[in-house]
Amino acid sequence: MSTAFEFPNTGKTIRLGRILRPRDRRAAVVAFDHGLHLGVIPGVDRPGDMLEQLAEAGADAFLVAPGTARRFASVFTGRGAPGLILRVDWTNRWRSPEMLGSPEGRGRMIATVEGAAQLGADAVLTYLFLGYNDPDAEARQVEEVARLAEACEALGIGCIIEPMARGERADHDIYRPEFIALGARIACEIGADVLKTDYSGSAESFRGVTAAAFRPVLIAGGPKTETVRAALAMVRDALDAGACGMFIGRNVFQAPDPARMMAVMRGIIHEDWTVERALEALE
Repeated sequence: MSTAFEFPNTGKTIRLGRILRPRDRRAAVVAFDHGLHLGVIPGVDRPGDMLEQLAEAGADAFLVAPGTARRFASVFTGRGAPGLILRVDWTNRWRSPEMLGSPEGRGRMIATVEGAAQLGADAVLTYLFLGYNDPDAEARQVEEVARLAEACEALGIGCIIEPMARGERADHDIYRPEFIALGARIACEIGADVLKTDYSGSAESFRGVTAAAFRPVLIAGGPKTETVRAALAMVRDALDAGACGMFIGRNVFQAPDPARMMAVMRGIIHEDWTVERALEALE
């Protein structure tokens, strides 16, 4: 059995089993933390309704900020409820300058592993940005993330790290496979149990990322794609390259029919649907 899925910590085994389905060790996760970084965008204006709708459609877990976890705890309560992944850091990187953002951006931790445990979280998730113009800023973030991983180990909470090539030194080519693989390996060495990574654009190039990681890799959906086919193909190709699923937000909750899109993504991930089969299900 692959060591990528062995969690000797009993607490982690139980909690991560609520995210990665034990039968196939894959996960269809909805990233729903956008309000923390961007404020109100389409699809997150009525968070309770959207969370309930996507949970009913088969989301394995949700990535949410602390406020959403507290306010909508009922979504994560009861037998068969989706897993809860808590975003524990914040950044001003994603906002436009017109919305008081910063071109390179900086982030800070906003929650602790102890607080996540009190909220009932199965795992925590944090960014790990590589490519800042200030090397000390990168080093400080590595230190913070490593401490977070140690706290997760102590409490048996899953540690999910999201390495991203960002900042002035990386922004010219953020989806370069070598950059994504670099971040993936560093995150594994720091102590990640699961990774959320950028997708390099093709199955062929992404195989280098999954080969570099010795933990399960789930791709980030990124900005909303131009077509539904592009979103479906991205997930299908990533799985074919060795990924274990997705963290996708806007391509699900901003779809014309979010519940159907969620169900189709689940079909690709857990039933190995082809893109054509998925498109037929959306007709």
